[in-house]
Amino acid sequence: MRTLDFLGDQRGTSAIELSLVAPLFGLFMAGIAQVGIWVWTSTALQHGAELAARCATFNPTACADANSITNYAVAQSYGVRVTAASFAYSQPACGNQVSASIQTANFLSIIGAPAMTATAQACFPK
Repeated sequence: MRTLDFLGDQRGTSAIELSLVAPLFGLFMAGIAQVGIWVWTSTALQHGAELAARCATFNPTACADANSITNYAVAQSYGVRVTAASFAYSQPACGNQVSASIQTANFLSIIGAPAMTATAQACFPK
């Protein structure tokens, strides 16, 4: 008759280790993807804001008013779906200022992660 030796049996340990580590690894990879989306969005918004502020200074025919400046900023924000309402135009002491703010896609909300907001600001002197 064969005795059962549970403490010495090594079968199934790999499956248990995988079941413990796989969710953590998946969350880590999802976090890296989330930060990458945020960086991409921030860079695109910054690019659009900088070019719109420059257009407001040097090209008064194409960028005549706040509406055309924000539309120009949307057109220059490559790779990001953004509306003109995300951009704001003002004329403080520094010159023509364009700022933007948008919430990025948040697929980590299932674990309670807060939403990430991408912002950008550019001011071009007169």
